[in-house]
Amino acid sequence: MTLLDALVIALIQGLGEVLPLGASGHLAALPLLAGTPEGRAALSVAAHVGTLLALMIYFWREVGAMGLGVWRLAKGKPDGGSRLFLHVAAGTVPAAAAGWFLLDRAAGIVGPVTASALILGGGLLLLACDKLGVTVRRIEHMTFLGSFSLGLLQVLALIPGVSRTGVTITIARLLGWERQAAVRFSLLLAMPLILGHAGRTFWGLSQHARLILSPDLMIAAAAAGLASLVAVAAMMVWVERHTFAPFAVARIVFGVVAMGLALWIG
Repeated sequence: MTLLDALVIALIQGLGEVLPLGASGHLAALPLLAGTPEGRAALSVAAHVGTLLALMIYFWREVGAMGLGVWRLAKGKPDGGSRLFLHVAAGTVPAAAAGWFLLDRAAGIVGPVTASALILGGGLLLLACDKLGVTVRRIEHMTFLGSFSLGLLQVLALIPGVSRTGVTITIARLLGWERQAAVRFSLLLAMPLILGHAGRTFWGLSQHARLILSPDLMIAAAAAGLASLVAVAAMMVWVERHTFAPFAVARIVFGVVAMGLALWIG
């Protein structure tokens, strides 16, 4: 795998993890970027670390509030940060449990054509739900059943082509969440799952390969982190006044093109 391949994969992961586009589906739809399994695994860990740091930087207020909230919860004096932490925890449990047991099996469950179709279908659903959904709810209005249900939907993102961010934003919009609130909670849910995914991949890789922190991996982590930070900042500004239509159209276009290439090559 060349440095260019590593950068392309890192950018796809960095953008796909935070935008409602999907990273694993795009990579599954582009088999020519395969590389070796060990190289892809190491690159995945680096990109996830970069993305996680970017999200922690952007959402530093929420991260700080949840950290303080845990302390206040332990003292029996819960506050808004405690409640947010519990909502994120409730949404993390189902996807984390499923990911622990199914991550390896789900990675190869679909081929390039199916992944492309799922990307395309996800774009159409996002477009429809964003248009149909009213805008009346914020994170403050969430129930624990709602946060658990959104977390449960993230299990679908184990299938390449079903974006974790995309599916939670799509359903949140259908339920009437404000666009910024939908993005914010979706990405707060993503942080512990990204950490868990990176940790599990790192552990598996360490069992059968010698781990070396190469310059390529550091560059990939930096590229993924920078791409994620710019992407989430731009998306939050955009959805304050506009719809998710550009992201939905991007998925639709990519899905059509990738499917055409997969059918032509295969």
